[in-house]
Amino acid sequence: MWLVLLFALASHRIVSTAPSVTEILFALGAGDQVVGDTLYCNYPEAAKSKPKIGGYATPNIELILALNPDLVFVNDSQTNVVAALRQTGRIDVITLHPDSVSGIYRSIQIIAEKIGMPERGTRLVQSIDNEIHQNTGRTNRAPKPKVLFVVGRTPATVAGLVVVGRGSYLNELIELAGGVNAATDVVLQYPRFSFEEVIRRDPDIILDMGHDHIVTESERQVVKQVWQKYFFLRAVRHDAVFPISGEYFVTPGPRVGEAVRELRRIFSR
Repeated sequence: MWLVLLFALASHRIVSTAPSVTEILFALGAGDQVVGDTLYCNYPEAAKSKPKIGGYATPNIELILALNPDLVFVNDSQTNVVAALRQTGRIDVITLHPDSVSGIYRSIQIIAEKIGMPERGTRLVQSIDNEIHQNTGRTNRAPKPKVLFVVGRTPATVAGLVVVGRGSYLNELIELAGGVNAATDVVLQYPRFSFEEVIRRDPDIILDMGHDHIVTESERQVVKQVWQKYFFLRAVRHDAVFPISGEYFVTPGPRVGEAVRELRRIFSR
């Protein structure tokens, strides 16, 4: 009994190979046990100062091993990383699949159980779920706004558009916030769209991440300027083009409730 309790309370040396995992660990209060994360793990602020193991797609196995972790959390798409680490025979490698809201919840519970904090995991999931579903009555209106979510394009133009399609994490957020994805009929998660396709679908709202993460107000204005000449689009005509800057939109983790809340605010304008 006491050995089980001591094991549950034991501190770990944890390496995270994905920003979503890093955010979960810090949200659970286990940030002090993280001994390494990726170059893209920049939230919360304390994650930036952790030793870096490379990028999400290119983690350095030698750097991970040099940190002497006993736990490494990876997304299940990182099969090469999983295989290389498990070959060492001395690291517990845990795979996760946080590519949906339910996947985020499962990942939180798996991580919390593994580090001996199951109650914190349950509380965190409940808190996120409450945030996602608060004030849902305000968005249960008909018709729901038709939303085009642009996640990439050629700088300063409406060419080379990459949008959110069906089955993607961001499609789920649009629906949870009370919108309808303008590209929900497209099977690909993140298809390329021509501008002619945008005209044909004529969305009520355009969300645009630009060609890179939007940080400054001037970058937000650039996004608006890209669209403002196309007044024949309903979203432009009604001043419903919104530059999106939050990294939590592309990181399926504990801030998903914040992302849904921001979309709900935009849709209810």
